Amino acid sequence: MDHLALAQKVDSIPLAYSFDAQVQVLGSDKLKQIYFVSPRQVLYKCTEQGKVLFEFSNRYLGNLSKIDVSDPFDILLYYPDYQTLIFLDRTLNVTADIRLKAEQFPLPTLVALSRDRQVWIYDAGLNTLNRMDRQGNIKSSSQDLSLLLGRRFSPNQLVCNERGVYLVDPEQGVLSFDLFAQFQAFLPLVGVEQLQTFDQYLLYRQQGSYYVGETIGNAQPLQGLPNNLLLFCGLPNWIVAWDGTKILRFQK
Repeated sequence: MDHLALAQKVDSIPLAYSFDAQVQVLGSDKLKQIYFVSPRQVLYKCTEQGKVLFEFSNRYLGNLSKIDVSDPFDILLYYPDYQTLIFLDRTLNVTADIRLKAEQFPLPTLVALSRDRQVWIYDAGLNTLNRMDRQGNIKSSSQDLSLLLGRRFSPNQLVCNERGVYLVDPEQGVLSFDLFAQFQAFLPLVGVEQLQTFDQYLLYRQQGSYYVGETIGNAQPLQGLPNNLLLFCGLPNWIVAWDGTKILRFQK
């Protein structure tokens, strides 16, 4: 069954399992493994029952603000205090690290792993979306985003999938780009929260309701999830969330 047909059929998704955890960042991969960053800045990789498989920490780089586990064999971490990217393998061992250059990116705030093993970076100082290889070379860049809309655009989310790249400003809407950082469309959807990707599909919350689909424009409602979840991610029929005290796994 393809994912779009599945997305159209999912109308309720019950709670299947939960376990106690303190979480600052949450993620899940296509192998149904759960990742979370604790308040002590330790990254844990767990089974869907919460059994810890591996853990990773770096006490020298400050706050770990972003984990991208869209490829479970090539995990991206971002430490904004030192503008440093770290790449991990499936056992959370370091395979590479990149310190972003201030002359290239004066204020890099958002990052995401590209599907071609490169990195997307949004720089709030330049107000541009950029694709960089692992040698630190910029391969493509957008124009200044304020020129696209005629006003300042202030995104707080950056995600990508097989179809494109998305920047979300919760006060204004969503900008979509192709895989070469060329602007495609602006969707004036106010209040989009925690936009997530899985393969070519999207999961997000807007004004208390959850949606899943191939694009934001044709997403289908997803019922059964509490509207006050602090964090959530996952597949259409397998959602992981955090409610402030427990990691919850919802499964169709």
